[in-house]
Amino acid sequence: MGRRGRNGKRGFTLVEALFFLFLFSVIALTFYQLFTLGTKRILDVRRKLGATALASERMETIRSLPYASIGTKKSNGVGGWDYGIPAGDILETESIVKAGGTYSVHTIAQYVDDPFDGTASGSGSSHDTIPTDYKRVRIEVSWAGAENDQSVVTWGSFSPVGVEQPSNTGVFSVNVADPSGAPIQDADVRIVSAINNVDLTAQTDVFGNQSWPGTPPGTDYMIYVSKSGYYGAQTYPAYPTSVFSPLDLPMSVIAAAVNQKSFSMGRSSNVTIRSEDALGTAIPSVAFTLSGGRQVGNKPNASPLEAVYDFSVSETTGSDGQKAYAGRSYGRYALAAPGDVSGYRFLRLDPGIKSVPGFFDVAAGTDLTEKMVFAKTSIGSVLFSVKHDGGSGDAVENATVHLQSATPMYDVTVTTGVSGQAYFPSALPALAAGTYQYQVSADGFAQATGTIVVTGTALQDQLVTLTAQ
Repeated sequence: MGRRGRNGKRGFTLVEALFFLFLFSVIALTFYQLFTLGTKRILDVRRKLGATALASERMETIRSLPYASIGTKKSNGVGGWDYGIPAGDILETESIVKAGGTYSVHTIAQYVDDPFDGTASGSGSSHDTIPTDYKRVRIEVSWAGAENDQSVVTWGSFSPVGVEQPSNTGVFSVNVADPSGAPIQDADVRIVSAINNVDLTAQTDVFGNQSWPGTPPGTDYMIYVSKSGYYGAQTYPAYPTSVFSPLDLPMSVIAAAVNQKSFSMGRSSNVTIRSEDALGTAIPSVAFTLSGGRQVGNKPNASPLEAVYDFSVSETTGSDGQKAYAGRSYGRYALAAPGDVSGYRFLRLDPGIKSVPGFFDVAAGTDLTEKMVFAKTSIGSVLFSVKHDGGSGDAVENATVHLQSATPMYDVTVTTGVSGQAYFPSALPALAAGTYQYQVSADGFAQATGTIVVTGTALQDQLVTLTAQ
């Protein structure tokens, strides 16, 4: 309620004044946001209209060119040109200021192998010996919009005058799939040939394919495949230009043939290496060597063959006991811990691979923490190693190790992993000195029992061999 003054007129209290000020501020802010949003939308519309007009102009300019000139080129940075397939006089990338905005124009020209008269990969009457039927041009005009980046795309097809003419060219075809064999659409495929001055990039279709009919013959075509969120793949020069013998060598293009190359490309994964004790407490500053992921070749002249990977580091975990690697390839990795660390003994990798100790696998598109597990040597503890009694001495996974004692009172069961190890205690406090009984059981094996005297001041080892039933 307002307060009346001496003249009887009603005034405003401080609370009411603050309320009206707040209400005014909200209304003013709302109008300002609406005005700003409207301005951005107007700018977007203006720039889109400008981009559409620019794309139409560029397409009309291309239509006026001779058929032989319809192709792309770009500066190689040293005063010359790298050409697309087909080669021509159209700049692959331009930056143009028009209608108050800056536009980026990206042009792609490609031959089309139309199935109307057969294709290069067809057989019999469906085989087309001249697959360069016509050219298709894609123009994309993009700009940094007022609200977000946008683009306008236009397409055009261009036919040669008269009948198809044979040419000394081949078809360059690249297929990209994920590890399961499913095609990857919209992957960037870049091909480079110094011999033919070719350097161009295009995207795969719904079948994971990108083809270039009319590719000039050559033996040095390098291929680079990439896509956001995926770990890329590429070819490598032959040994000794590469220090290894590559699995994927540069592509050769033979005239009048379909020249195909396939790549497998999985989603990127994140790998974290962690050093910790058997109770899960981080151990800082532990050195290790890590290599693996995508195999790119083999060591030359090695017998037996020794794989070479595109990732190899020798590093140390941080103060938190971890070292992270983002955007890594799927595949198998080798992790070499330094062995015993001051005050600790190395036990195992977790998770590991039973058949190949010291390695671990990373699936595509996953986050994995691989642990280097150590045991503190100065506390009362026992490490059980459960193995087959056969000649192989393989570790027994999923064995239950039951450790108990009446004095001191203790009763805990631990299940072995792929290493066949079971560590006690499973949680602090450490094991007190005394005599303990153990029972070890596993499916398909006879139970093993025994006793162990624990000193209470050191890590002790207990080997248990199980007999198959």
